[in-house]
Amino acid sequence: MSPATIFISHTHTDQAVADAVRNAIFELFGRESVTVTYSTSRELGGGVPIGEDWFRWIGEQVHKASVTLVLLTPTSVQKPWVLWEAGAVYGAALTSEDSTLRRVRPLAFQIGMDDIPSPLRSSHAQVARGDQYEDIKQLLDEFVSDFFSDVNEKAGFIRAAQRVPVAAKSLLETASEALRTSPLIPTEPIVNEWCTRLDNLTEHHRHSEVRQLHEWLLVAFGQSKENGLKPIDIRLHRRLAQLYMASAHYIEAAQQFELARRLSPRDIFVMRSLGQAYLAQGNYPDAARVISEIEKLDPRAFIKNAECAALKGRWHREQNQHTEAHDIYAKAFQENSDSYYLGDLLAVAKLQLGDRHGAADIYRRTLSIIERLPDRNFWIYATAANAAIVNGDRTGAIEYFSSIRDDNPSEADMQSIEGGLIRILPLLGTTTEELAEWKSLLHEGPAEA
Repeated sequence: MSPATIFISHTHTDQAVADAVRNAIFELFGRESVTVTYSTSRELGGGVPIGEDWFRWIGEQVHKASVTLVLLTPTSVQKPWVLWEAGAVYGAALTSEDSTLRRVRPLAFQIGMDDIPSPLRSSHAQVARGDQYEDIKQLLDEFVSDFFSDVNEKAGFIRAAQRVPVAAKSLLETASEALRTSPLIPTEPIVNEWCTRLDNLTEHHRHSEVRQLHEWLLVAFGQSKENGLKPIDIRLHRRLAQLYMASAHYIEAAQQFELARRLSPRDIFVMRSLGQAYLAQGNYPDAARVISEIEKLDPRAFIKNAECAALKGRWHREQNQHTEAHDIYAKAFQENSDSYYLGDLLAVAKLQLGDRHGAADIYRRTLSIIERLPDRNFWIYATAANAAIVNGDRTGAIEYFSSIRDDNPSEADMQSIEGGLIRILPLLGTTTEELAEWKSLLHEGPAEA
């Protein structure tokens, strides 16, 4: 048998398929008669040596290979390296003195011919179906014919030819199982499908189910928390983070926003949400780090943007730095005079500084803003209720409470609204009994006579 080297071009997630191909080749020729190399091989001498330049190693393999099998799977056709390796093989074939062997053989699994990358589809390389027994058998028969070129090797040729049916069947079964259990890659249709599932939880206020759906998502994409999470798609991480925030799991929310940030490191919207998640868990050092990084990207972010101002103001407020929080809200409200959200924050900051008259004035301006809004939600009603309470309008506050309940907020949202109520009432001199009454009015409405 003439010495032969087979190089398998594949993507990392298709390692099990590459293993199946290698084992089938060894079934025919034995481990001593043929060398099989590929980047993820754990065989001694079959993979990239420790410390070796990976890029150079790939080039050397494709240059000296007798034949290269290009594994085309639903995963690999999304990756550019398979095409690069195939191109390197063609270059090596053109400069080789021996051009008799079939130097490039694409082996397609579970994809249509239209899914095969155009450079391979339009070339003269014959594509074999790795998911069809007859194609695999024909490919292995060709290997036997090519590698046993000497008439003196007739006995070895016969033995290898007799093993072809068993090796082909084994390859078909093993590769099919490997592809069945291989992790998904974040293609657009797959990501959209998972986004729809996560959006469904949000739409139906089933935030508490996020952990289970998240676990299944990790299974689908071949990840585990024990081995460390890797970014998948920013849309998935953002939705997961928002669901975790809504279910008051703030540590998990921050983890998802961090993964989203790794995919888009200069996205201030993601950074702002990450800072909010850190504040929600009382992690002030990490929140400060995020605030500082936002400021480096846009020094005026905390004046121009209401949410950014709320983030930085809250960081000061929760550390009893009320003057600093007030100044941030005041500058931002001056810049965004139609923001009912900033009006609420500024009014509360004035209450915390003992300026009840100023707070009432800001709340009256805030109610004017709300009256001009075409649409309402429970956050707007909550702000309006706070404004009514500070201005002594008990009836109006009760009506706004009713609108909040009609909007069916989540448990976490309701806790947040109650937190805002608890924050302002003591600043008005409300007694413990009166505070309990207000909380009852929020959750249940006035008792029937």
